[in-house]
Amino acid sequence: MVRIIHYQDVPTDTDYEKGLNINFGINDKTCGNPQFTMGYTIIPPGSRNQRHYHANCDAGFFVLKGRIRLLIGEGENYYETEVGEGTFVYIPRGEIHGIVNCSDTEDARLVFTYPGVPNQAAAGTTFVEGPEVVEQYRRQRAGTAAS
Repeated sequence: MVRIIHYQDVPTDTDYEKGLNINFGINDKTCGNPQFTMGYTIIPPGSRNQRHYHANCDAGFFVLKGRIRLLIGEGENYYETEVGEGTFVYIPRGEIHGIVNCSDTEDARLVFTYPGVPNQAAAGTTFVEGPEVVEQYRRQRAGTAAS
């Protein structure tokens, strides 16, 4: 059966990835047992999430609004790159990544999917940074803007 779900009709999750406002629109709670999870994310101005990886699935997203800096890899394989509106991003299973809203004044927005898993718990998300990095980053950005 076809399901039509507006993002405002599902709860906004601010705990799963600190610093982000996520609406999980397609998952086992909204659609029974789908073979993927899909959601809508708002990254507030000057915010970021914790770097992490998904042990059980690839991830992909499409940037709807704003510029997003990707924090990719770890150690000598770490790098950053920026992407803007209209960009698709593919992240293989196990690849460490994080995102930063490049703007201090406007939201960035994206739509993401976890193929092959019915919900975010099944994605096997493992954080490589603690939740404190989000608030530390915000304070750092606020201090830089005030200078």
